[in-house]
Amino acid sequence: MVTASSPALSVPAVPGLPLVGNLLQFRRDRIGLQDLAAKTAPVARLQLAHIPIYVITDADIGHQVLVEDNDKFQKSAGLHFLQPLLGDGLLTAEGETHKRHRKLLAPAFAPKRLNAYGTTMVEETATQIGRWRTGQRIDLAEEMMETTLAIAGKTMFGTDVRRDARQVALGLELGMRAQMESLSSPVRLGYEWPLPRHLRMRRAVKLLDEVVYRLIREGRARGTDKGDVLSILLLAQDEEGGLSDKQVRDEAMTLLLAGHETTANALTWAWYELSRNPAVLAKLQAEVDAAGPIKTEMLDTMPYNLAVIEEAMRMHPPAYMIGRETKQEIVVGGHRLPAHAIVAVNVRGIHRRADYYPEPEAFRPERFLGDAKKNRPRHHYLPFGGGPRICIGSHFALLEAQLALATMVKRATIRVIPSHVDPEPMVTLRPRGGMPSIVELR
Repeated sequence: MVTASSPALSVPAVPGLPLVGNLLQFRRDRIGLQDLAAKTAPVARLQLAHIPIYVITDADIGHQVLVEDNDKFQKSAGLHFLQPLLGDGLLTAEGETHKRHRKLLAPAFAPKRLNAYGTTMVEETATQIGRWRTGQRIDLAEEMMETTLAIAGKTMFGTDVRRDARQVALGLELGMRAQMESLSSPVRLGYEWPLPRHLRMRRAVKLLDEVVYRLIREGRARGTDKGDVLSILLLAQDEEGGLSDKQVRDEAMTLLLAGHETTANALTWAWYELSRNPAVLAKLQAEVDAAGPIKTEMLDTMPYNLAVIEEAMRMHPPAYMIGRETKQEIVVGGHRLPAHAIVAVNVRGIHRRADYYPEPEAFRPERFLGDAKKNRPRHHYLPFGGGPRICIGSHFALLEAQLALATMVKRATIRVIPSHVDPEPMVTLRPRGGMPSIVELR
């Protein structure tokens, strides 16, 4: 029996190789390695060469890390590799910077603002569908990225950024791949070293900075509140004054990644599961058809639509792993971990535990309806994290996903071509190689 006084090495280890441990598995099949950690123990130890990582696949222990003892943890080192891209935005900032910026951003996600965004979300989704033709083959993942980027452009930056879609997609792709290469490298050299992964990150930053700083210049020139998030950032004032262009850039870059990539992946995975479950799709179509015109105030009449999205995010959570680092020695799940230990809450693994979700591999939106949802402990479901650092845009993302999915279901049926798609765990969980699909307009 493991006791609270046991050293960290007492954490059950996922089998690996001498010297390198699980490093090769981590590079080759991270999802498979996470699943292996989940089967090993509620708290299992991965070894990436000389670096131990403690993987938590237990909702109660995850709740301890994210909520009960959150002040004893900070963001993990893995996110530091995104620092060149995101700067000190909400995702990477710590302490007083995080508190200040979250407070300044909060009005952008107030209910009154969210309701105003709804019309734009429906319109931009309809614009994307207007480009499709029956029998057309599309990359569903790419189409969803374009859709959510267009929505982000209008709601967050008050402008049309569809023309920037390819540049933004390339920048995010380069940045995320560079981050994952840095994360899986046993050799940690500073960003100033001209390594291939660092050069890719620099190119990513350049591509995205061109877009974001242009939007900031345009927003400063307007000087008025257009009802978008950028306006709030540019006009925000507190006792310390306003935000500099660099601070606005960091938050805008964070919102661009977190507010566009994650929702696009959630919608892509939702259609993947709908394509594999025709009875679920038929039930959803009937609900959406009966609801009338798609608008924010109609969402309460479409509970199954929300349940489909929530079940898709259970099986394929865009934020599939939440990293933390201990600030001090602490007992986690009966194991005493040292200061600066890397801890990873395995969200995807928790969502697929059979004792939390019977037959977890089955796609059943009914899990998120009525008493089934009400009676489930809230911390068994973590698509947006938990605790003080829970995603500030969670309500925005759910509103967007509901309106976009309902708009698409009303106008089109999307059938995914392959019978199986491999998940690719980048910063977010996306389908490897996209998702080839066929469109049928209704």
